[in-house]
Amino acid sequence: MTIQTFPEIRPKGARMVPTPLGDLSVRIMGHGPRRILLWPSIMTDSHIFDVLAEKLADSATFVLIDGPGHGASPGTGQEFTGADAGRAMLAVMDAMGIRRAVVGGVSGGGLAGAEVAFAAPDRVEALILMNTPMDIDGTRPGFGDRMIAFGARWMIGWKFFRDGVARRFFDADIPRRNPAYHARFHAMLAGADRRRLAAAVRSVLLRGEPLRGRLKDLSVPTLMISGSADALYPLESQAEAALRIPNGRFAPVPGHHISPVDAPQDVAMLLQDFLTERAAA
Repeated sequence: MTIQTFPEIRPKGARMVPTPLGDLSVRIMGHGPRRILLWPSIMTDSHIFDVLAEKLADSATFVLIDGPGHGASPGTGQEFTGADAGRAMLAVMDAMGIRRAVVGGVSGGGLAGAEVAFAAPDRVEALILMNTPMDIDGTRPGFGDRMIAFGARWMIGWKFFRDGVARRFFDADIPRRNPAYHARFHAMLAGADRRRLAAAVRSVLLRGEPLRGRLKDLSVPTLMISGSADALYPLESQAEAALRIPNGRFAPVPGHHISPVDAPQDVAMLLQDFLTERAAA
């Protein structure tokens, strides 16, 4: 298999890329031949992928995107659709000179990757859905989703609220296992522009379109990963959804909602094996 190289990608630093969602901060990690674009969950930034990218640095170049209003991406303060997020990912690919890549992400980031796969399957080598919601429906948002959106706007500066999000997102021992990211999680949210952060959160939780019924239309190889203790999107429901993907594979890993932080070694092994098999095929 011949993998195209793109010399304009540099392994250090970050750049701001104009997209339909405003300028997005894009960081590059790794130096391998395969291109992997990943978008994080709401309430997190691209640093959730750092350990994963370090583990696979020799085999892949990771293009790590901060979602609007998160991390170093300022956001516009305007709400957007999943299709808009997919177009933003494609804009990043275009800006980086990437014709075809592995795309995906965690939770809402997985939804963005799925939109790329629906809209431009010829540009997707494989789709990676990590802890990705299957049934978010902006026409009927649940009470929990409304409360998270409210908290993102009015309570994000309060540590007790961020601690509550962390308990839902991460294993309890993450402050000990990954203190650098734990500190960054709090600092990023505490320093965020609350209006712009909340607009992005509302876009995912209160404007989302259910993915479960659309999975049958995916035409690209898809790896679906779920945390075995993810209380937001339970394992059994995720496994059932994965059966709908024509060329899909489902794999549980230990931990809660942010698998690249809770179980980076497991995710790295699954991703490496999946992509190696795809290359051989």
